[in-house]
Amino acid sequence: MSIDDTLGGFVLDASALAALGGGENIYATTWADRAAVRGIVLLVPAAALSEAWQQIRRRDPDHVEQMRDLLASPMVLIEALDETEAAHAGELVCGRDLDPDVAAAQVATCARARDWPALAAQPARLRVIDPELTVETLPGMS
Repeated sequence: MSIDDTLGGFVLDASALAALGGGENIYATTWADRAAVRGIVLLVPAAALSEAWQQIRRRDPDHVEQMRDLLASPMVLIEALDETEAAHAGELVCGRDLDPDVAAAQVATCARARDWPALAAQPARLRVIDPELTVETLPGMS
């Protein structure tokens, strides 16, 4: 884990959130535990949260409670997708020939706004949206 002992954070994409909330990967679970002990804020964009819920329910509905426990942590903040956030996410890909990816675009704009790295289990998706974004791969994920 590349985090300092100072208060800071990561912006979670849908793949990281589904891995952390799904509890299927011991490395992801350990990462989340260490982040909580160190006071690391985990910012969850609403669009990524919606997608992660869908992934967890599709893979294993029994993990819904673990996701709820993760989201109940005082170190987890949800970033709404309001009109302003939606416009920023849309402007990020303006003029580029990309399929719409609201969740990834909101993750990128939230990370840029806070100057925090994004955390992803599948970082390629974020790098397509914003090639210069700092993206760290969740440990234990390929």
